[in-house]
Amino acid sequence: MRVLIIISCVLMFSCSDKKKNISSGKEVLEVVENTKKVFFKWPKDGSSVASPVFIDMGVEGMQIEPAGVVKEGYGHHHILINQKFWPEGGVIPTTDSTLHFGLGQTDTSIELEPGKYIISLQFADGVHVSYGELMSEYIEINVE
Repeated sequence: MRVLIIISCVLMFSCSDKKKNISSGKEVLEVVENTKKVFFKWPKDGSSVASPVFIDMGVEGMQIEPAGVVKEGYGHHHILINQKFWPEGGVIPTTDSTLHFGLGQTDTSIELEPGKYIISLQFADGVHVSYGELMSEYIEINVE
């Protein structure tokens, strides 16, 4: 029984996110970089464009799949007009300012009146539940 307790303690401490710096004796937190992201291939931030506005969407670290099934690491794009991101865990509704690409589309053209806009990409799962700010990107454009 004593051996089992010792083994359990060793395993518990070896799985910690904290690392001990042997030379200084101080604990160091290990930082893991988020490699998942969405991005605009086109247009670029600050662009002046004509309507209809062509939008080319990209994603890294996750796979695109049509809506309907929830699978870890999968989802599809949404475009938010004049909003920077959709909160994590919230279902993105279909409205005039929240556009769904549930067939797995990666580009589109949207009609916009002349003016300045914030256009956001938001990645969400198969039932439109947002992955939140870490899986979003926004740009500002001017439609002439």
